[in-house]
Amino acid sequence: MVGVVALGAMTYRAVREGSDELAASDAAFNRGDLEEAVLHARRAATAYAPGAPHTRAALERLRAVAVGSEAAGNSETARLAWGALRAAALETRHLTVPYAAELEEANDRLERVASRIPGQNEPERARAELELRAALARVPGPSPWVSALLVLGFALALGGLFLVGALGLTRDGRIVRQKLGYGLGGFLLGALLWAIAVYQA
Repeated sequence: MVGVVALGAMTYRAVREGSDELAASDAAFNRGDLEEAVLHARRAATAYAPGAPHTRAALERLRAVAVGSEAAGNSETARLAWGALRAAALETRHLTVPYAAELEEANDRLERVASRIPGQNEPERARAELELRAALARVPGPSPWVSALLVLGFALALGGLFLVGALGLTRDGRIVRQKLGYGLGGFLLGALLWAIAVYQA
């Protein structure tokens, strides 16, 4: 029950904050302040809850600003919006990447925008493209297997503590050694996996 209530509260908070940020992005967009619209849309997109409509709407707003800015020849705003879209797609990933298509498109468009920087000769442009491609290939943050290991370690440690409390002790306070050993073993294994995951992250 505690877990369900906590999950519901976190989901409600994410949806509320995301909707508020999306409304702020809409207001900024309508008054022509594209940088402010991008800032609030990114915040809305990263207030992630599975299935929440504000996340998809925020990503669409970022893409609209980016595509419109490219068409208008405003490379700075286009780069800002595509970068925000890429960051939002990365920040909402967990064991999977929910917005993998958006991430791939943002990477491609950032390379294209970078290739149009004026004042660069051909060797400079080629070098800049290679550096940008290498930077975009590096995904910040922990890898999916580290995230899975973190969750597994936490679950094992919690389960071990539950076994210790529920089965390792009788009602009159006597220790049941075998069951207590299972619980402690599960807790220590979970703590070890969790520590490895934190170190790798």
